[in-house]
Amino acid sequence: MKNNLPPTLEKKLINRNTLLPNTERSYSSTNSIHHDAASHRRTLVIGQGIRILGTLEDVETLIIEGSVETNTIKTKNIIVQKTGILKGEVDSQDIEITGTLEGNITAQGNLVVTATGRLIGQAKCRRLKVEDGGQITGQIEMITADKLKVTPSSTEIETKKDQESSMAEDLLKTTKN
Repeated sequence: MKNNLPPTLEKKLINRNTLLPNTERSYSSTNSIHHDAASHRRTLVIGQGIRILGTLEDVETLIIEGSVETNTIKTKNIIVQKTGILKGEVDSQDIEITGTLEGNITAQGNLVVTATGRLIGQAKCRRLKVEDGGQITGQIEMITADKLKVTPSSTEIETKKDQESSMAEDLLKTTKN
């Protein structure tokens, strides 16, 4: 079947629908998916002109050329392209902003605001790079090793309280004798 698209659009259509190397998945006879390191990458591209409202889950790399509004996104990498707009709370390893990101963000690794990028809101990051012309409106907090200390769990707190109270009881008994 021949489609009646101009050659440039037909080429784009073919390029968009062509599987990239190492992205094919093989299926066993029990229909369970075989995952190898290369096919385990989960990338989502929100194209220009597309608007998403809601929750995005299980995305490893998110590339935004359109518009996304969500409460929370947790992912490994986020790239907001020049035409992209992201609104919401973001928790990611690395974030690159060439478009607009509005909300509270945490970048455990790198936060890069390019020359055309705009960050509006509160941000926490380990490393920050702002190119000449990049805009930040809000508050930036740097993540240091001190802030990564693990807080004790409620079980550990209860155990410590029990130990302290038994030590206090032992002390009272020895002072009475």
